[in-house]
Amino acid sequence: MTHPRPARRRAARRLRAALVVALAVTLGATAACSGPLDPTAGTAADARTASIVRDVTFHAPDDVPLTLDAYLPRRTEALVPAVVLVHGGAFVGGAKDTAGMVTIARRLQDHGIAAFTVTYRLAPEHTYPAAVDDVAAAVAWLRDPAQQAAYGVDPERVGVLGTSAGATLALTLGTRPATETGVRAVVALSAATLLTADGLTLGATSPEEVRATLAYLGCADVEQCPVGEPASPALTVTPASSPALLVNGTAEAIPLPHAERMTQALAAAGVAHDLVTVEGDAHGAHLLDETVWARVLTFLDERLAAPAPGAAG
Repeated sequence: MTHPRPARRRAARRLRAALVVALAVTLGATAACSGPLDPTAGTAADARTASIVRDVTFHAPDDVPLTLDAYLPRRTEALVPAVVLVHGGAFVGGAKDTAGMVTIARRLQDHGIAAFTVTYRLAPEHTYPAAVDDVAAAVAWLRDPAQQAAYGVDPERVGVLGTSAGATLALTLGTRPATETGVRAVVALSAATLLTADGLTLGATSPEEVRATLAYLGCADVEQCPVGEPASPALTVTPASSPALLVNGTAEAIPLPHAERMTQALAAAGVAHDLVTVEGDAHGAHLLDETVWARVLTFLDERLAAPAPGAAG
């Protein structure tokens, strides 16, 4: 008697492992961004007083538990803004506690913004839109009144920041109506924004990048992939989309035209946006030099600012 389902699962696991290895360099899964969470950070048992709370389950689609780590500023009476951080890994790998994610989370924490590094379902076992829906679930969880009480976050001041594949997921969520998602701001570091056949020929798109994208889309052929268009942030922007800040290298793994096409779409829809380009081949979290980091913080401070007393809404 044969058992096709376990066989398919084993094949999917082998494919994912192969893609992770092949894309380790080109899509930013480098050693500099893949270290474990600093053990000196400690664990937290009480979200009201601790600065870090690890491995909190926020969602369990298809009985797959998804967890997050919370990096909380010192607790005060005032509610603080929050940012959901979405890791890279070519849609098939990566983790919430890589060195790059931890560094970003701690810098936001030091700035007075609560940061939540999240996990999501990975391809090829889980294809579009599973990962985007998982990030949406993290935002919804964060905006629940229970999290306002537990973590001191303002449910009306939530943003999303993603790197590499995570940037694509963040932007895809950001194109949905902000009134429904609750996303006030999106920061995208090295996002692929056109996942169609035409988009994957922009610039020097590598074969590894194309294979990873197809795994995420659940397609065998880039020319015949009906979900390529709805999965492309640059093709799904509306006037109701969230404001976005895009950062891209001029010679990196994700060709600059992806960011340029996205900013054109945002401009056409009348959505607030900005594009920061960095000379060279830096990718994802490696784009965050001091100048770029200052731009990111300014964008988040403006978009996640508390309303003035007496202001409508």
